[in-house]
Amino acid sequence: MLLRLRRLVLLALAALALTAGGLAALAANTIAATSAACAAATHGVLATADAQVLSNIYANELAGQEVTDDLAEITANQALIAAVSQDDAVATLAAVKRLVYHPAWHIVRLRVLDSSGHLLADFGGPYVIAPVSGLLHSASGAVIGSFVMSVQDDVGVTKLETRFIGDPIGIYYGGRMVAQLGGVSFPRTRPTANTLTVGNVRYLLVTRTYGAFPSGALRAVILVPPPAMTATVEPCDTVRAAEFGRVASRLTGLLGPVAQHYFGYAYWVHVYTAAKVFVRDPNGTVLATSDGSDPPSLPLSGSVSYEGQRWLVFSFEPQPPVRVYLLVSPG
Repeated sequence: MLLRLRRLVLLALAALALTAGGLAALAANTIAATSAACAAATHGVLATADAQVLSNIYANELAGQEVTDDLAEITANQALIAAVSQDDAVATLAAVKRLVYHPAWHIVRLRVLDSSGHLLADFGGPYVIAPVSGLLHSASGAVIGSFVMSVQDDVGVTKLETRFIGDPIGIYYGGRMVAQLGGVSFPRTRPTANTLTVGNVRYLLVTRTYGAFPSGALRAVILVPPPAMTATVEPCDTVRAAEFGRVASRLTGLLGPVAQHYFGYAYWVHVYTAAKVFVRDPNGTVLATSDGSDPPSLPLSGSVSYEGQRWLVFSFEPQPPVRVYLLVSPG
């Protein structure tokens, strides 16, 4: 999994090169954030932020650059096209297995049908998430078949969530638990209440619905632990920004030394938090941005008006003196 993350960083470098230097910055000025304590709402603010990151993880498995690359490989694979054009199930299965097992591609399951919708081959893991469909064409451009593929399974999503966010997670299909991770034993059938008490800990329960393979839906359930008392006295805006900042900090350790890939780091923090990300040295020199924009100045925390919008600000030093700034939407 970590090797895969580092491979994705290399893909990000190419993507960032296309956007760097493209956007004109507008003046940024610090404005005061609301000062009322978040109090009882703190747990819900954390849960909303964590659920957003989880959905961002899913979205990347559904439509990220790796998905685009794998789709191109499938639709251009001549062995697969030849087998499907001849309605040869044995040859189709052999081509599918080569694609799934190929070390250069991260395809966990591939299902291929002929032009009439009859199944020719289906190979890969049993519990798979984020299915993506496509068509197969002959050399003349005629549709000869279709396919459904995925780059991630349910267990893989639990690994990403616990590494990026750190909440216990369970995945349910047909109401039955098929994957879990995070040090908590989930119920065998999907819990439907808003909270779940395990031991002496009362978790806030958040459920999101995602696509199952080859069709249908699965439910991802995360258990958000109660906030620290120090968080409840902070404004809700500060709590929200800090939670996305916590995810960014966790990604720092997973992606390796930031100095080796400033642009890749900024890109992936943006993908998973949806924040604008800026990496700067102590003099304010921009080392990397997630979208090519460049605010003239940023506060260490609080909020800022930029590009006609109010943003929450969180910053930290992953490797001093380099500082990372996140601009988070208020929600």
